[in-house]
Amino acid sequence: MKPNRITVEYAGRSKHDIDQILGLNRLEYGPKDIIATRADFAWRCDENPAGPTVITVMRDPRGDIVGYIFLVPIKARIRGADRLAAMGTNLVIRSDYRNTVGYVKLIRQFERSLRENSIPLHYSFISEEFYRQLRGRGTQTVCTIPLLIKPLNLKALIEDYFPGKWQRLMIRQAGRMISPFFFTKPSLHCADEIVVRTTDSFDSRFDEFWGWTKDKYSAMVIRDLAFLSWRFAPVSGRNYHILAAYRRDQMLGYMVIRCATVRGIKTGLILDLLLLDHPRQMEAGMCLISQAEAFFRTREMSLAAALMSPQVVEYRILFKSGYRCLAPAISPRPFRLAFFLHDKAQESLKSLTIGDWFITFADYESH
Repeated sequence: MKPNRITVEYAGRSKHDIDQILGLNRLEYGPKDIIATRADFAWRCDENPAGPTVITVMRDPRGDIVGYIFLVPIKARIRGADRLAAMGTNLVIRSDYRNTVGYVKLIRQFERSLRENSIPLHYSFISEEFYRQLRGRGTQTVCTIPLLIKPLNLKALIEDYFPGKWQRLMIRQAGRMISPFFFTKPSLHCADEIVVRTTDSFDSRFDEFWGWTKDKYSAMVIRDLAFLSWRFAPVSGRNYHILAAYRRDQMLGYMVIRCATVRGIKTGLILDLLLLDHPRQMEAGMCLISQAEAFFRTREMSLAAALMSPQVVEYRILFKSGYRCLAPAISPRPFRLAFFLHDKAQESLKSLTIGDWFITFADYESH
């Protein structure tokens, strides 16, 4: 292989390029990944209301794709203004082309695409190695987003995760100690005047709700009707359930949930939870969580999980409901988040830190 013959460019939408991207993705992540099929690819790359995904590809001397990275446009609300931003995701390079000059070319072209599309910042969930490098520099633009979990059926969880008899015995003993922390149950009866409704789709009320909540936090992806309808589209059999809490006719908050098998464990995923800044938001959040857990139990989920920024109200409500961070030794993976500023002339962005961001699984977009 001659590194100087590696070329980097933007991918087209030809059948040949798409098939090669999907093939490389399946090789890396398996046949059930979120972009394993052409329908998944079309959803991710061409149906995004913020604009089409820009795919930078690395080609070998024969012109075959051996690496790629996605730039997914997003609309974000940052410091009181709507802005075009992006998410960097799906960096995949065939093993024999890693650590070559092609990788450097790929990243440079990715950065060029940000400038060409006038995108002032992007965020990514980054590798452990890159995370350590950034932390070593003392940057304020990187952190770990906590993965919060709560056992719903300890017996089933033990059987799924700890097959040996001695492990089961130890976890049963540990279960007696951890139950006061993990098994807090929010009331199944909502507070007076608060009701939780289930809906099959998003409607104009979610645009109205976004108008009320858009400046609750300093930086967040715009969660309007267009984004929510795209992000939670039922692609590849993913079935989402939408819960909304109301007091009279006012929406106090919503939650999007899904049942899935994650690493062999039946898991109820809380993919998004956003509450109105309201005196009753704590009660509304507890009502949503109780309804979600009741649904998960009817589907025989062993575990509930949520990804949530640690500095926000929604995190505190999950914690009060019994959700806790896993110890690093048994956590399935750490979610390392970083954002990168590309237009330092914009004064309002200069002082932005990672602690300003509201982040959930909805911003990770792989569930």
